[in-house]
Amino acid sequence: AVMELSRLVVDAGQLINRAVQYTGESLGQADKTELEPGLEKLLTRAEATKTWTEQMINQTEVLLQPSPGARMEERLYERLQWSVPPRPRASDLLGDHMIQAGMEIGSTTPYVFCHFVCFWGHFVYFCSLVSF
Repeated sequence: AVMELSRLVVDAGQLINRAVQYTGESLGQADKTELEPGLEKLLTRAEATKTWTEQMINQTEVLLQPSPGARMEERLYERLQWSVPPRPRASDLLGDHMIQAGMEIGSTTPYVFCHFVCFWGHFVYFCSLVSF
């Protein structure tokens, strides 16, 4: 019984310490853990990769599911025989995201190499459709 009571006290002490640490971190009063420069750089690159991937996924969705509003607008301009105002195409915006991601993350990373392979595949496919 004494052993169980001492174990309960130790567990309660650990719980209180964790609660104090969590509260301090939540309120911004805790000291920031210093990380090695290499790890800091890796975390920054991981965050940039995540951000660019999310943007490219969103732009791919726009490319695959065009906006009905934009289609209606284009048809209205055609019916009224007006020129459609220039706007970037979804595929161009996706390509721009890939280029910007490559410049920010680094052109020698496997992530950017994958974008290059994807671009090259689309380029070869496009060239097979178009006769020069």
